[in-house]
Amino acid sequence: MKLLFYFAVFVLMVGVSALLVFLNQQSVTLILTPQIGEYIYTIDTMPLGLLVLLFFFFGVILGYLLHVVVSILR
Repeated sequence: MKLLFYFAVFVLMVGVSALLVFLNQQSVTLILTPQIGEYIYTIDTMPLGLLVLLFFFFGVILGYLLHVVVSILR
């Protein structure tokens, strides 16, 4: 029963993520640094919804790793 619940949450999360990417298809470029001389560092253009999801899941993973490190150090 627990496995079925996890699967339903996973399917719901994938569906909401796909809907977010589908509804936000405007391409954006993320500028990482200000212009230094003639160089400017950017990320290639990608849909806004995908960029939001990537940063969200990166934050979730970073928070989980921080939690693991803190629990190990206790």
